[in-house]
Amino acid sequence: MNKQKIIGISGYSGSGKTTLLKKIITLLVEQNFKVGSLKHAHHDIEVDIPGKDSYQLRKAGSLQTIVACDERYAVICETPNKPTDLITLINQFNDIDIILIEGFKHEKIPKIICHRKANKKALYIDEFTIAVASDGALETSLPVLDINQPLQIVEFIKSYLFKQ
Repeated sequence: MNKQKIIGISGYSGSGKTTLLKKIITLLVEQNFKVGSLKHAHHDIEVDIPGKDSYQLRKAGSLQTIVACDERYAVICETPNKPTDLITLINQFNDIDIILIEGFKHEKIPKIICHRKANKKALYIDEFTIAVASDGALETSLPVLDINQPLQIVEFIKSYLFKQ
């Protein structure tokens, strides 16, 4: 699909995806990895602030707006009637060692599925699932990682992405 080193972290709402990702990112950064993250939202997102100049330029019809300061920049792209595909989003990253993708459960990317027994949902596994991060034992032929042991999951990610 892409030469980038990517791993998806997927699962149902409330399964702990964001909590786990925050811990994984912190651990990878501590190990000197440059990490990028991509999160899927199921609702319309607004990252610009109404009333600000950049918001007004976008609302005037600019399809791409970049807001920049000395510490960061943000690119806002309008995609009316044309949802952006995952490859286009992944290709936005540069100078990154690992891209962690939250959500996008149905995409054809290697993914770790988060599963919590308290959710009382069926275990979601597809042909691209490489492991399950869970708070309990599961019946599956895939590796089952302890969702409460993020270092274990980081080591699994590194061995998967950088296997020689």
